[in-house]
Amino acid sequence: MAPSDPFGWVGATIGGKYRLDAVIGEGGFGVVYRGHHLGLDEPVAVKCLKMLGSLAPAERESFQRMLLNEGRLLHRLSRASAGIVQALDAGAAVSPSGEWTPYLVLEWLDGAPLDRDIAERRARGEAARPLTEAVALLAPAAHALEAAHAQGVAHRDIKPANLFLAEIGGRRTMKVLDFGIAKVLSELSSMTQAMAETGSTLRAFTVHYGAPEQFHQRFGATGPWTDVFALALVLIEVASGNRALLGSDVTQLYIAATDPAFRPSLRGAGVSAPDAVEAVVRRALAVEPRERYRTAGELWGALEEAMAASGSPLHAAAPAPRPPSSPALSAAGAAMPTRDFLAQHDPRAPSLAGPSAVAAADVAALGLAGTARAPSALPAATPGAPPLTTMRGLATSAASLAAPHQGSLPAAPAPPSAAPRRRLLLALGSAAALAAGAVALVQMRAPASALPARAHGGLSVPPVKAAPAADMVRIPAGRFTMGSAKGGKSERPPHEVTLTRAFDLDRTEVTVAAYQRCVEAGRCTPSGLHGPRATDADVEQRGALCTAADTAKSQHPISCVDQAQAAAYCAFVGKRLPTEAEWEYAARGTDGREYPWGNEPPGCAHAVVSRAPGQVCGGRGRGTQDVGSAKAGASPSGALDMAGNVWEWVADGWDPGVYAKGARTDPVVPATGSKGVLRGGSWDFSASSARSTFRLAFDREAGDVSTGFRCARTVD
Repeated sequence: MAPSDPFGWVGATIGGKYRLDAVIGEGGFGVVYRGHHLGLDEPVAVKCLKMLGSLAPAERESFQRMLLNEGRLLHRLSRASAGIVQALDAGAAVSPSGEWTPYLVLEWLDGAPLDRDIAERRARGEAARPLTEAVALLAPAAHALEAAHAQGVAHRDIKPANLFLAEIGGRRTMKVLDFGIAKVLSELSSMTQAMAETGSTLRAFTVHYGAPEQFHQRFGATGPWTDVFALALVLIEVASGNRALLGSDVTQLYIAATDPAFRPSLRGAGVSAPDAVEAVVRRALAVEPRERYRTAGELWGALEEAMAASGSPLHAAAPAPRPPSSPALSAAGAAMPTRDFLAQHDPRAPSLAGPSAVAAADVAALGLAGTARAPSALPAATPGAPPLTTMRGLATSAASLAAPHQGSLPAAPAPPSAAPRRRLLLALGSAAALAAGAVALVQMRAPASALPARAHGGLSVPPVKAAPAADMVRIPAGRFTMGSAKGGKSERPPHEVTLTRAFDLDRTEVTVAAYQRCVEAGRCTPSGLHGPRATDADVEQRGALCTAADTAKSQHPISCVDQAQAAAYCAFVGKRLPTEAEWEYAARGTDGREYPWGNEPPGCAHAVVSRAPGQVCGGRGRGTQDVGSAKAGASPSGALDMAGNVWEWVADGWDPGVYAKGARTDPVVPATGSKGVLRGGSWDFSASSARSTFRLAFDREAGDVSTGFRCARTVD
């Protein structure tokens, strides 16, 4: 029996430009339609959410605003990585049946979700894959997650049903689905009541792939390390053909995920794995979050290194054959609740019907996967543990990608030291909460014991063991005055900032050639003029000024990239974007200078900036120059082009009044709004904007002719 159309949208147009042609799936929380973009003449997938009719008008407006923000987040992530399904639009409309319908428009993907592929291989007796093939198959998902983790965003519902094997251009590749809206739902004050009135339940993670901290908050906060746990479980399943966590109900799965005496492993699932690879997977599945790799990039870098060291070079995964009897699925169609799980916990949940139904996407269907921003503090590695390894095999300390934080955090409750009976009672309590419809979207600060060591009551400077790479400069931990009493309003008041960790910073801005290597590797999306305010005329008239458009500019700084693209490149090379405080400290040092080189205005040898009419610099034309050309403009640390050439993205979001908070330690503004921060001036701005304290607010999703970046890496 075909899925129903409770909204009556089939044959109608939503949002004025999407004709909905057919229902391709229905779950407890929404309906997925195959649609058609009337303007672009292309198929799309449209997810329409249910259960929201009881919301008050003001709450509807709030929900719609948050839904749009989540749509923007997904759009930004998909720009940073081709491995994330692209969000095209979001909105709300009244359906032909009279229901208020929030919706999300996604790119249409032909193919099948990984869970279906595994099931069909199992039916053919081919479920298990060689380990090298399994690692290569999942690599695009790991890279996509790393791009999200670099921006402080965690998925929190990684499972085979949310990994889609898409047919694109005659080849099969993997896309990550459902960076969804559970966070939005949980923030509505009356949502629990509204859901109770409909008799529905919501869970923001899938118990067969749940990490300990998702089952119970005593294990700490969720974050990128939660995705690490789930990704390791998926790897075991892909390699063995069977789920890694075994259990027939929530209680059993809770114990399986949290019992130190029972840890899933490749060998335990019957997979022949080298010792080094087995050790990597076991670390990824540690019960304590602080003992795991902190990001998908660190996990996958360590895994690839272990494979190579064991004499198992990776190769491209062979495309799995398309099932001959089943039609193609859209990415959105893959995100449906399973019969078995919903039947256990919600007898009224509809079963999936029709040939395109997917039979293994547990809880949180139709975009309700638990997406959330990672807490500002990430778990540190276990004391004495070996250095973590990034995607490119660059060794880095346990604190490398941790976001700075302020203040101390409360200690977590001591874990019970009881015997199995007490653990079982705790499991039953957690299971009861899940069965009662509790949203498993934990947003707690990480316990102090899970954080890297910080200075307390003074500045602590740990010894640095390795010299910086030749293309980077080292900036020691220290204090400096951030801001300027003479600057604009957003630069005041000047205040003391303490940075407790040394870090390395790229000596120059990232070049066109370097960025292109990331694009060719499939880890970065191409640069180009774009953004919320960019018109077709802008792209046509000014797009040619993007540095990548000119083959002669391979050593010029890359331009026309947005904040997400910059963060994705930094993750690709095992680094991150610098925070705004780190950038200013590296640019001006501790003596309060106005420009990186001192207090005199920039001359031709100092910076590539816009000059007064008639003023030329040795016949040099208007535009960017090779990175590092203005050698007289070196900062106290030896970094070049920190004034001029291109603006540089930093990791922070925009807060014009943040300086009024006074002295701070390791400050960072979460990148949650639409605006980010650019620093350093550029070739098309006046010399005054090249001051080291100058701050420019800019759309985070925009790439313009003068927006570039450089990367950083923590070293202690």
